[in-house]
Amino acid sequence: MHVPNKYRTTLLTALEEYMYQVSLQLAELKGQPLTKKRQELTKRQAELEELQHLISTG
Repeated sequence: MHVPNKYRTTLLTALEEYMYQVSLQLAELKGQPLTKKRQELTKRQAELEELQHLISTG
């Protein structure tokens, strides 16, 4: 994935903020059963981490 350098820092910052919000939501569910919402948040977190890696290395 190619992101122009002009936008890379802004995009990575936005991703980090979104990842933080997702982690806060997951923290609220910690210790509870693995509900559909928790599974979706966990999947979203993994996708965001992958996207962050693609942008930072691309």
